[in-house]
Amino acid sequence: MKTLLILVGLLLEIHLYFTESHAKHQQESSSKNIVESLNALEGKGDDVLEGPISEVVAQSGGKAVLPCKITDPGAGTITWLRRKDRQLLTLGTNRHSVDTRFAVRHTNTDWALQIQMVTLGDEGIYECQVTSHPIQRSFTRLKITEAYSIIPGAPDLHVKQGSSLRLECQLMAATELPQYVFWYRQGRMINYDAEPGVKVELTKSGSILMVNKTKPTHGGNYTCKASNAKPAYVMVHVIEEEEKPAAMHGGDRRNLSPAILASNFLVSLLAAVSWRIPSFTSLYPT
Repeated sequence: MKTLLILVGLLLEIHLYFTESHAKHQQESSSKNIVESLNALEGKGDDVLEGPISEVVAQSGGKAVLPCKITDPGAGTITWLRRKDRQLLTLGTNRHSVDTRFAVRHTNTDWALQIQMVTLGDEGIYECQVTSHPIQRSFTRLKITEAYSIIPGAPDLHVKQGSSLRLECQLMAATELPQYVFWYRQGRMINYDAEPGVKVELTKSGSILMVNKTKPTHGGNYTCKASNAKPAYVMVHVIEEEEKPAAMHGGDRRNLSPAILASNFLVSLLAAVSWRIPSFTSLYPT
């Protein structure tokens, strides 16, 4: 009988132990729902994605905004993480990462992730997660481009002296408007020079430099430098018009004066009739 009672007591203690452990586990799970939801994704590679992937393109040094649309604002806590290194970036409206470039731009239904001064290392897939039941996830692939400038006609452009000159600086692969576009001639900025006949205009895709009547001083190396793109260069050669000397006109009679023409005519006439005039020796033979 004593043995039976001891066995019953041991069974009760074991039951109570497992019951308390299960209750404790449930409590920790409910209080750490965010951690559990993030840990549930451990071991999955970037190629295992559960849902469509949107795409955002940003240029190096610029700003990237990754959208996260939520249909039910009260569904749960919204988190952003970077898939390639499983780094938790934001938790609600708070930044979790030590990188201060990350922030959440929150509206009623959008919890967009904003990244300032993006670099090529920021490329990859980002995940927006709602800790609801079931967990909601959306994915965004961020691509980074390197903006650069081009000048049509480069590297060498020849213009006639006195003709007009038009240089256009076009920004390529740019996702943002530049804060400025500066023009340089031989290393000297000319945007704000009060030079007659020279004009600079800012366009949606870059800038245009115009010269009404080119002079030899307008020749040289021109540089177009935008605030958010690699610069472009062109060498402008101004061809000077030189007057030909008189010897190079090939005896053009239209360039001779009337006196010279008359003199030439008399010389030719005397030469033509000189053979008709008898010599003195033939008139008075010795």
